Amino acid sequence: KFVSSKELRLEKKWTRFPASNVRTAYSGPVISDLFQIRRGLATGDNSYFILDEAVTKELELPVECLKPILPSPRYLKDDEVKGDIDGLPIVDRRLFLLAPELAENEIKTRFPSLWKYLETGKAKGLHERYLCSHRKPWYSQEKRSPAPIYCTYLGRGDAKSGRPFRFILNSSQATITNVYLAMYPTAKLALVLEKQPDLIRQVWKELNQISAETLLGEGRVYGGGLHKLEPKELANVPLKSLEGVLFTAGNAQKRQNELFGSDLAAE
Repeated sequence: KFVSSKELRLEKKWTRFPASNVRTAYSGPVISDLFQIRRGLATGDNSYFILDEAVTKELELPVECLKPILPSPRYLKDDEVKGDIDGLPIVDRRLFLLAPELAENEIKTRFPSLWKYLETGKAKGLHERYLCSHRKPWYSQEKRSPAPIYCTYLGRGDAKSGRPFRFILNSSQATITNVYLAMYPTAKLALVLEKQPDLIRQVWKELNQISAETLLGEGRVYGGGLHKLEPKELANVPLKSLEGVLFTAGNAQKRQNELFGSDLAAE
């Protein structure tokens, strides 16, 4: 396939060639205008730090040291995760992240069962692994608050659904591992959502309408057709389809100025 040097100068993502064509210039709003993108948690050892609900009860682990966390996307049948009265996700496979925020001596005194479990981790050498060894204490986890929308991190262009990536609407208090990207509303969008909270559902629906070609065009591809979206790549995805949701006839100019500023809105 022939792509001219002139066209390559205008294209910031050469990995889209030769499978895709040259894109037309776009200067409108992108996802980063509405959301801050953060990668999910890297625990250091998922098999140790992420536990089934039944296991947490069997080990008698204290509830205050556990945080709900979503399972892998393949275990989510739907693109919406609802929460119960306690904020726990209503999913078939309910998991918890072990994330104590207490010193070891306090854990040993207050929670002997948790102390015993941490000792099994030390026996496996977890505290000496790269991620754990750079944390104080070694069993602590990054802070990653729940986001209203999550995006899957990996996908295949030939997926049966035709969608290489999924946008998940999250109404629970569950956090995520690094197989997802968390989408936190910008300060401007957060203010709009305070007045119109149902708007997040409309935004989520439109995100799932973004074409596979558009998403794949911003990401990268590996052997075997596996596609990946890094945070900055998801942030650059155009938001053409959201204009009808965010900017109705009555509030178009006001809402554009609120979210994107007068300069970008003018474009």
